[in-house]
Amino acid sequence: MSPLRASLLTAVFGALVLSVPAMASPEPLPRIVLAVDGIGQTRNLPLLVAERLGYFRDAGLTVTLVDAPAQPGVDELVTDGRADGGVAYYHHTFMTQTEARVPTRGVVLMGVTPQLRLLVSTRLKDQVRTVADLKGRRIFVGGANSGKTTTMNWLAERAAMTHDAYHTLTPTRPDAMAAALRDGSADAIIAHEPDASRYLASGAAFELSDIATPQGTRAALGAIYPSTALYMTDAFITGHRADVARLVKACLRSLAYINSHSADEIAAILPPAVVGRDRAAFVTMLGQDKQAFATDGRFVIDAAQRQLAAMTARSPKYAAVNLELTYTNAFVTP
Repeated sequence: MSPLRASLLTAVFGALVLSVPAMASPEPLPRIVLAVDGIGQTRNLPLLVAERLGYFRDAGLTVTLVDAPAQPGVDELVTDGRADGGVAYYHHTFMTQTEARVPTRGVVLMGVTPQLRLLVSTRLKDQVRTVADLKGRRIFVGGANSGKTTTMNWLAERAAMTHDAYHTLTPTRPDAMAAALRDGSADAIIAHEPDASRYLASGAAFELSDIATPQGTRAALGAIYPSTALYMTDAFITGHRADVARLVKACLRSLAYINSHSADEIAAILPPAVVGRDRAAFVTMLGQDKQAFATDGRFVIDAAQRQLAAMTARSPKYAAVNLELTYTNAFVTP
């Protein structure tokens, strides 16, 4: 090739390169950090499903889930700004308003039961027929503001029992609690699956109240139990309304998936570490637990009021909670 032709080609090629516009870098998606009270727990299934199926990214968000089952807990991470939002049981909004002095507002309610069952020692089958018959009895519950304790207090209030009408026992190993139910050192237990089924199958206990299905929860408590919720400070909601709307949309899409697919189908998309080694047992548990997500995402005022009353009966400080500051249906109402 002649030097002249080579120089011409170089000039033409250079002109073509210069004429092609530079490829624009994609704009980064808005990032939201959510602190979660136990990412791998089935009570937080909507978050896992949304993440695994790409619903957050489809909504135009990059969502980072931070596991916060202990210290610092979800409430602390949300109220001090290290997390943009929290996912835990709805009554955490009562706690942040009272204890941290920072109101937080639920923007979507994802759970309507606490996924629990009230079981009573088999030796008391002829003596305990209603919750009121547990007066003076010893019951395994949970921590001060755990879902188990709140559920038991709500059951007691509905049975016209005061919060101190029964004796609370600190949970220990499942086999030790089963032994306590048998030998008389415990009378009842609030339990989650798969432990609840094991107590029943072993003959250590019988079921007194179903607070796992929506129907059973309404029968036992007189209302749904507002459980898994996404909550944020008003400052974050006000400053990021479009992002919050996208986040809620992804959560609602996840709820729709959960309610239209079997436990086996849902288990197939979850991480192996969540499913565990005994897949069959996990699918059985999930079949029970997923009923808690039969909701359209709206907060029910009557249920919120009843839950607050149950907590206030045990801890009078929650009487100061302004319920209207604990939730909004603005993002789930068309």
